[in-house]
Amino acid sequence: MAQLEELTVEESWRLAADIQISRIGWNGPRGPVVLPVNHVVHEKAVWIRTSAHSSMAEQIDESAVALLVDDLDPDTHVGWSAQFKGHAEILYNEDQIPETVKHLQAWPAGPRPLWVRLRPKEVTGRRLVSG
Repeated sequence: MAQLEELTVEESWRLAADIQISRIGWNGPRGPVVLPVNHVVHEKAVWIRTSAHSSMAEQIDESAVALLVDDLDPDTHVGWSAQFKGHAEILYNEDQIPETVKHLQAWPAGPRPLWVRLRPKEVTGRRLVSG
């Protein structure tokens, strides 16, 4: 049976930086929305690319969001999850994007000219370890 342990904020950031896929959630006009996204971590912010006419671009600017990053092994029942909560910000100008973030490519085809930056106010995480 596995045991839960709390992750430190620093551990949560470090682990999230090593994973490329996460899920972002917000409260949309018809209720909660959760989408898988590609992300990159840079200077205590999580960065995501999106298309200009996506529901994300239309709904989350200056809105409360939660982003979940995790890595779980179904065979051993161990892993971790980290949650980042705060307000999302849509950035339209490429000049506002740090050079080290510009390499982020979303897996779905098509242009992704907009950037979402999440500077979380709350970071929490848990690890599931063999007991």
